[in-house]
Amino acid sequence: MRGFHVHVYTTIRVKVAVTAEDHAGAMLRADAIVGRGIFPVRLLPNAAGVLEAEPAEEVTGYLVDETDDPEFENSCSYDAEYRPCGAGDSPGCA
Repeated sequence: MRGFHVHVYTTIRVKVAVTAEDHAGAMLRADAIVGRGIFPVRLLPNAAGVLEAEPAEEVTGYLVDETDDPEFENSCSYDAEYRPCGAGDSPGCA
């Protein structure tokens, strides 16, 4: 048996409580709480204003790393149906 780290790329729904003048302002405030590039939410909400966070039942892809490959030479990305993305780009991709 070999060891792997599998990154599952999935859509997450986050419900955020904000006050604003309109929908556009509400979305901007929600983005400020959830963050762009820094995601302060776990599946158990722990950020102020975050009411819920749960998987939205959509997997968009995977990245598989081999634990004995520190340079990630055998890593490979796959789509939601387990097909390699850009096959041949990495020795790990079929």
